[in-house]
Amino acid sequence: MMAVYRPTIILLFLILMAGIVPVGSVENDEKTEKLMELRENTIKYGIESQVNELIVQLKDEENDRYNNLLADLFRKTNNDALRISILDLFSSLEDGSISDFVHSQLSEYEDFSPQLVLAMIRYLTKFQDQEVTETFLTLSEAQNSEVATLAIQSIGQSGQEEYGRRLLELMEEEGFNETLEPAVIQALGELKYRPAVEYLSDIAEDDDQSNSLRWRACQALGLIGGEEAFRTIKGLLNADDSYLRAYAVGALKGFTEREVYDVLIDALRDDFWRVRVQALEALGGIRAREALDVLKYKAYHDPDVRNVRLAAVKAIGEIDTREGYEVLRELYADPSIPYILRSKAVELLVENNLTASLDTITELIKTEWGKENSTILDYTCKQLSLTKNNALVDVYRTMLSHPRSINILIYGLRGVRLNRFGSLKPEIEKLTGEEYARSVRQLARSVLDEL
Repeated sequence: MMAVYRPTIILLFLILMAGIVPVGSVENDEKTEKLMELRENTIKYGIESQVNELIVQLKDEENDRYNNLLADLFRKTNNDALRISILDLFSSLEDGSISDFVHSQLSEYEDFSPQLVLAMIRYLTKFQDQEVTETFLTLSEAQNSEVATLAIQSIGQSGQEEYGRRLLELMEEEGFNETLEPAVIQALGELKYRPAVEYLSDIAEDDDQSNSLRWRACQALGLIGGEEAFRTIKGLLNADDSYLRAYAVGALKGFTEREVYDVLIDALRDDFWRVRVQALEALGGIRAREALDVLKYKAYHDPDVRNVRLAAVKAIGEIDTREGYEVLRELYADPSIPYILRSKAVELLVENNLTASLDTITELIKTEWGKENSTILDYTCKQLSLTKNNALVDVYRTMLSHPRSINILIYGLRGVRLNRFGSLKPEIEKLTGEEYARSVRQLARSVLDEL
């Protein structure tokens, strides 16, 4: 092993001894150091708008290099806008280093603006322990209803089921703010607090309750599950309120296929399109393979194209079977099928079934190649440009030869760059000629540099 690496080691030693460093490397290092220095000084001395602009950049970059400085700024500044921005960044980066300090501040929430308190709650929700949840419970009685609502919703995300009882007790207290009941219902569902099923069922079945409360109760029952919850939800499928029926069907997603399959199939007969969409999404979610025939029927013949038929196509992809992908290939290749369905079909095929579907895709490319402004050809090439697969080299070669479409040439170049197909360099070099659009020439040169 030493013999293999000795020339490299000697070369590195000579370079170091002579002080020789590649010019490009020096320039890049200097630029990086200057950028880091500028960013550090911006955090230390910049005005609010400069720091906030930097924080946006760091969030886009998912860059935590400056978190120590920002944490120090958060502790020292009284600027609400900066503190809110820092909390948002730390939350997106899942950095809990200031969680203890934020929690200590939140205990004195009345000293801060509601906007900052809301930002603190959102941040601490990700780093929640029992002490934080107790603080949220205290905040649920805040005078500001927005703060109280978010605190209750955050309790629902705590994963601590015992807080379901505390929330039910909260609603029984004298002077409870009824505008918070929707948040409590949502939290009970997310906590999967089974003792709340009776309370939630009473709301869902009560015609005198507001529609929004009944819908939320239905969703919560679906999250909690169980036989009693299933009976309540099933009983709502004949409700006069079409939206309640839709929520009831949507709530069935949390149950097993054995329990809900027949109910979902029956819901596909409902005249309200939202009910049918919810049933199709649930069938896809439970991967109901035996539903393929009815899903195919819905994809081809339901009167609602943009909602129901599209949901059927998605559900066929979700069940993930050979027969299902065959249906998607049929839909994709059929010119009589609306574009919105064909484009979704090819999206699913490229993502999940490319090898088996490549012949169908290449045949469609051949069929559509000479047509002016073929939207399905354009979308197909776009999807292929986002895909890594060694079998696509010939497809990209074809795309790079399109006589008119700038889009398809660019998609081909992007696909080659993604897959690093060096064998296509001759085809790419042709695209640097003056007869091609500037955007094509520039991308072609860039791809050549990267290969």
